[in-house]
Amino acid sequence: MSKFEIYRLLHFAGIFTLLYAFGSLFIGKNYNKGAAMLHGVGLLLILVSGFGMQAVMNHGFPIWIILKLLIWVAFGGFLVLAKKSVINGFTAWVLILTLGLCSVYLAKHRPTFSVKAKVTETK
Repeated sequence: MSKFEIYRLLHFAGIFTLLYAFGSLFIGKNYNKGAAMLHGVGLLLILVSGFGMQAVMNHGFPIWIILKLLIWVAFGGFLVLAKKSVINGFTAWVLILTLGLCSVYLAKHRPTFSVKAKVTETK
């Protein structure tokens, strides 16, 4: 296995751990400390393996990686929303799935959002 494949495997393990933690946090009425720990472990795995993949690919910091980091921060904030019971389970799942799909889109297509200047010929 190459370094990239190992990082990707750890990245997916972090994603699955995070989704499992979200299921535990938003399905019940009580706050679950075990789910909160899984939430942190999942976020840590995602962050470390994501930066590992970035280092192997030698991409730098394009806009799609910055947007994925913002999504990662939003996923981290869902723990507070679950603890304070700010949003209910259905709303949380809609937001989690939407952000997850945005993250998948950014990883698959890697948009650059560059602006190309129009070149006009002068004679």
